[in-house]
Order: sequence, then structure tokens, then C-alpha cells
Amino acid sequence: MANDDNEDEAYQNPESSSDPTETGHCGSSTNNPNKDLIDAPASGDDSSSNKIPIHHIHKWNWLHIFYLSTFSIFGITIRAFMGRFFGGDCDADATVPINDWLTPISRHVCVTTSGRTDQYGGALFIDLPANMFGSLIMGFVTGHSTDWPVLAVLKHDHPLQNEDGLHLGLKTALCGTITTFSSWNAQMVLMMDGTGTVLGSQVIAALFGYVLGLQVSISCFRAGRTLAAWFHLKNNPHIFDSVRFIAEDHTSVRMAETTQLKGTHLWNARILPSILASALFILFVLGDFYWGIEYYRQLWISCLFGPFGTIIRWKLSTFNGKMNQWIPIGTFISNFVASAISAFISAIVISSTLNTSFWTLHSLKAISLGFAGCLSTVSSMVKEVVEITDKNPHFDKKAFMYSYGTMISCCLIGLLFYSPVVRFV
Repeated sequence: MANDDNEDEAYQNPESSSDPTETGHCGSSTNNPNKDLIDAPASGDDSSSNKIPIHHIHKWNWLHIFYLSTFSIFGITIRAFMGRFFGGDCDADATVPINDWLTPISRHVCVTTSGRTDQYGGALFIDLPANMFGSLIMGFVTGHSTDWPVLAVLKHDHPLQNEDGLHLGLKTALCGTITTFSSWNAQMVLMMDGTGTVLGSQVIAALFGYVLGLQVSISCFRAGRTLAAWFHLKNNPHIFDSVRFIAEDHTSVRMAETTQLKGTHLWNARILPSILASALFILFVLGDFYWGIEYYRQLWISCLFGPFGTIIRWKLSTFNGKMNQWIPIGTFISNFVASAISAFISAIVISSTLNTSFWTLHSLKAISLGFAGCLSTVSSMVKEVVEITDKNPHFDKKAFMYSYGTMISCCLIGLLFYSPVVRFV
């Protein structure tokens, strides 16, 4: 069994190398960011052709910002509609009934509950299905090895395998924003306090909600990795013979090909996502102002706030492993801060004593759904928990300490921000 020191040295977070001052592209780091030239991946010689001008780094980082922002809109949309579909529309105390294309279906699919109504089963919180789905996708694009191609549905030499910004968008933005820790924690805090709910305090159900939410997400992440292995077995069977196959076909050309996508691949990787994200935003605006569905006001405002939360989380991930090598401190800070924000906003929204204007109310909900929802993440957290566990499978006390330490800390800060507002304001 590996000792703790070896485990500490081995732990590295894959998102932590995305800092523009440390990387030329996602996943390739250097210890001297002040050089005018940065080494490209080795290809067998020391020629100057393997040097990448420093100004290219900033260009790629703007491309990263584009992917993070675009895929954040996709993640917010998926999370919002999954929450409605699996139980959000079944809440009897909905102050503003939603009547759109989803309502006739979602009214008959009451799997989850918000914890505020007379429906029991609050341990199955509203965002549980979204957390499961996002964790599954994270496992699928992560695979069992960092040497595996990210896109299991494509051949290893496909140009999109070299589009690092796309990979960052899929992992950090899409999976990170489909899943949310802050909303999950806010509902558990609401159930523990019980103020403003029909059933009162539901401490036991909330505790089950924490444990269930974590374990189910971990299981979905592992299922995603298994699913990726099945696709790789079909599309890239040679990776099971040698996990170093990418040294020749993948790594040596990453820097050259990342910014040279053309034709269909450029359309698929960059232009199409921007068109889809813009179309979603326009539809949400039309839903608000043209069709008069107030719920869509919350969505389009969320799409404005969401990318900022994702980008901040991405930057905070650079601190993972720096305070203590096995602690993803950046992810912890993101979830902790977002949990405090969501709990406070939830208290303001629920408190009937506060005279909140219509626009203010929707803006606050949008900040919770968009900014805090994107600042926090479950998919990255369970990925880190699984990685820590895999490094020491016989005794994973560090994974236990990290995961349950996060939940306990966020629960306490949530209660601190929630209870005084709903009880005394």
C-alpha cells in the first residue's frame, strides 16, 4: 500500500494547469512563465520549431474564455430544465406557475422535491438528476488514464482530440455547470432549518441527502469512465496495448494543431457552439418578453452571470494542491463561497418579511442559478475524490476527509447565512 507521502507527491489536479501564467495550453505546464519561449511537447529534437511564442498563450486563453462562457450557457440550460423535469414543476407552492412546452410532461414526473412542500423525500433533492448526469459526462471525458484521448467517440488522431479549449469547455464548463454543489447544499440547509417549509425541520432527510448526493455522483462518474472504455475499445483499441501511444500521434502535434482547425472541424469546435449558445439566449429573452413566461427571465439573466462563476472557478483551480498537495483547495473554496451565496439568496427569497421587487427577486434567483451554480461544482469534486481514492485504494481517508469535510463546512456556512435571515429579519 502506498504511503501518504507518495500519495501527496502523486496528486495533481488536471484543471490546475490551466493558469495562463503557467501554461501554453490546457494540460501543458512550465516552471518558468517569464521566458519568451515555452517548450512545446517533445518530438525528438531540440530545434527552435518546438518553441511556442509567449504571446500565443494569451490568444489561447481568450479561446479558453470563449469555450468556458459558451459551455456554461449549455450547462445552465441543462441543469435548469432537468431540475424542472424531474420534480421542480411538481411543487404545489410554485408562486409563478410555468406554462410552456415542458410543463405537460414534467407535471407527471415527480421524482425529486424541493423540500418546501408537503411532499416527503427531500433527500432526493431537485438537482440530483443534473449532478448524476454531469458526473457521468465528466467520467466519460476523463476516462481511466490522462493518456487516453478525451473524446472517446472519435479516433485518437481526429483533429478535435487536439482542441484543448474544447476539452476545457467540456470538463470545466459543461460538466461543472450541469452539476452544482451550492443549490444542493442550499436545499439541505433549508430542510435542516425548516423555516418556511410545510414539513418543518427535516434533519435526517437532509443528512441522507448529503450522503446520497455524494455517493450517487461518484457512482455515475465511475460509470462514465467505464462507458468511455467501451467506446475506446471500439474506436481506439490500441490504447489498451500501450497507454503511451499518444507520444507519437497525439502529444507531438497538439501545439501546432490547436490553433489550426479548418473547415468542418473549426465549425464543429468553435462556430457551432457559439451559434447554439446565442440561439438559447435569444429564445430565453423571447420567452420572457414575447411569450410572457417569467421563468425565462431568470434563465437569460442566469446566462449572463454564469460564465463569470465558471471562469472564477477555473482560475481558483490553479490553487489545487498548492497549500497541501492532496487537497484541491481551489475547488473547496469555490464550493464554500458559492454555498454561502446560495444559502443567503435562498433565505432572502423565502423570507416573506422582505419587500423584494419583482426584478430584484428574479435577479437574485439568477445569481443563485447562474453565478453560484457555476462557481460550485460536483463533477470536479467527485473526480478529485475518485482520483485520491485510486491512488490509495486500501485506505482512502484523505478522500473521505475532503468530501465530507467539504459538505460539513458548506452546511455550517449555509446555516450561518440562512437561519438568521429567515428567523430574525
